[in-house]
Amino acid sequence: MSVKKKLAWAAYDVDGELLWWGPISSGLGKCPGVRGGCATPTGSFRIVRKQDIDCVSTVFPQRADGENGGALMPYCMHFFRGYALHGSYDVPGYRASHGCVRMFIEDARWLNEEFVDLPGGGMLGTRVVVDAPDDTRER
Repeated sequence: MSVKKKLAWAAYDVDGELLWWGPISSGLGKCPGVRGGCATPTGSFRIVRKQDIDCVSTVFPQRADGENGGALMPYCMHFFRGYALHGSYDVPGYRASHGCVRMFIEDARWLNEEFVDLPGGGMLGTRVVVDAPDDTRER
């Protein structure tokens, strides 16, 4: 599976044939009040955990009272620390997330249920390659 941070994601079979693709919204780069920024990590990763439609963030949104979390992340598939591919009702066509890769909910459902393999038993799942955007400067 491939993610182009400014464009889209795509899933390929073992022969390199395109199976499915869709638009995304990746990490904004810099977020006021968020330590470490909001960039989507770049590199080659493996899916380490996935959940169904009921997946929610334990970190965002961040609230003044410290009761953080609750953002809906349907069909989340974690690939690095707290970063995940997940469905969203808000995929604006530009970088706008806190670092996760947002995609249409139906796309996330298909990836989660039909494509992403998570064998278990200590084995890591499907490979995810996240490329830098065309303009490599994180804004």
